[in-house]
Amino acid sequence: MPYTEFNIVEKPIIEWLQELGWKYLAPDEMKRDLEEPFHLEILKQSIRRLNPDLVTDDDIDKVVSQLRKISNDLAGNKEFLEWLKGERSVVLKPGEKAKTIRLLDIDSPENNTYVVTNQLKFAGYENVKFDIVLMVNGIPLVVIEAKVPTRELLDYNEAIKQIKRYVRNAPQFFKYLAFVCPTDGVVFKYGWVADGYERFHEWRKDKISDPVKAAVKGLFDKESFLDFVGNFIVFEREREKLTKKIAMQQQVVAANKIVER
Repeated sequence: MPYTEFNIVEKPIIEWLQELGWKYLAPDEMKRDLEEPFHLEILKQSIRRLNPDLVTDDDIDKVVSQLRKISNDLAGNKEFLEWLKGERSVVLKPGEKAKTIRLLDIDSPENNTYVVTNQLKFAGYENVKFDIVLMVNGIPLVVIEAKVPTRELLDYNEAIKQIKRYVRNAPQFFKYLAFVCPTDGVVFKYGWVADGYERFHEWRKDKISDPVKAAVKGLFDKESFLDFVGNFIVFEREREKLTKKIAMQQQVVAANKIVER
């Protein structure tokens, strides 16, 4: 097997995700314009399924239009997380009350559509190509950037540098993401990057010695992933600057133990 980024890093991650129930779609199967961040067909189907009050195509198009108008910055990312948590509403017709919109079914993980794709091209301010993208209900929620260690200095830090370039060149895509993951096939981390800010954590799973497999299996189990997106990402203001904070594994485990009691 050739020693390539795909064979050594991407392919195993995709296969582990498939074992967790994520469906693989090649980029050319998605039938999308390069400027399109969503898998529109799945997104519209999901909005219709989760929001029975939205009865017409125009209703659904209005929701998608609102999602597109979100600003390409951290404030926009904060707003979109509110959409994901069911905290945003839309007025469909003049004089009607605003209707709360559901984009995810966090309480019933199997009532969502999970897709993983790779080498996904996107046209932002510049053209970029993401190694692996995870989508739920047609919405991109995670980008995994992979590097294969071919020389001593090339490791997951190179993947972080690449993610930073993506943030600058394609904020139109990143405003929808829950978090990003750099990996070199040996180390796998999750977290966020912004102007002058980066913070990444590791995720371990008992009985899995491979740290990359452990992280993938721990983070992207359907129920665990939706719980994480819905409950463990917060935005705070520090010295008048908006920051995004993503929980460490021990915080997630401790909080869920308290809930279970």
